[in-house]
Amino acid sequence: MFDVLTYLFEQYSDPAAFGDRGALTRQLNAVGFDDDDIGEALDWLDSVSETSVEPYLGADEGSGLRVYADSELEHLPSDVRGLIQFLEDNGALSPAQREMVIDRLLELDPEDLDVDTAKLLVLMVLWAQQAELPILLGEALLEAVHGEPTMQ
Repeated sequence: MFDVLTYLFEQYSDPAAFGDRGALTRQLNAVGFDDDDIGEALDWLDSVSETSVEPYLGADEGSGLRVYADSELEHLPSDVRGLIQFLEDNGALSPAQREMVIDRLLELDPEDLDVDTAKLLVLMVLWAQQAELPILLGEALLEAVHGEPTMQ
C-alpha cells in the first residue's frame, strides 16, 4: 500500500487529477502494483479525501497539550507521537490536521507504524488537503518518499 501511495504522490501534483478509479487501477496494474495494495491505497486515499475537516476544526480553537488516550498510546509508538508533536510545534500541522493524521494512523495495523510510515501518511493527508508546508519540514517529510533529503 505504501509503495502505491508513494508512486501516486510522485506522479500527481493533485489527487483530484487521478480521474476515474478504474482507469487509475489499470494504470497502477500496468506499472506492476498488486491488486490488493492498489485497493488498500485507493481506499485509504478515498477515506482521506472524503473526510471533512469540519469535525476536527474544534481542535484549532483550543490551546494546550494533546493528551493521548490509552488506546492511542498502545497503537502509536512514542517516536510517531513525537513526530506529530514536532510537526505541530513547527507549523506543519494545525491541531485539526494533527487530529486527522492521528485518526488515519489509527486505521493502520500497529505492526506497520514507524516514523517513516507516519511521515508518508502525514504527507499524504496534507497533499490530499492541498496544504502548504514550511519548506524545511516538507523536505523532512519527503525523506519518507525518496529515502534521503532532496536538498543539499
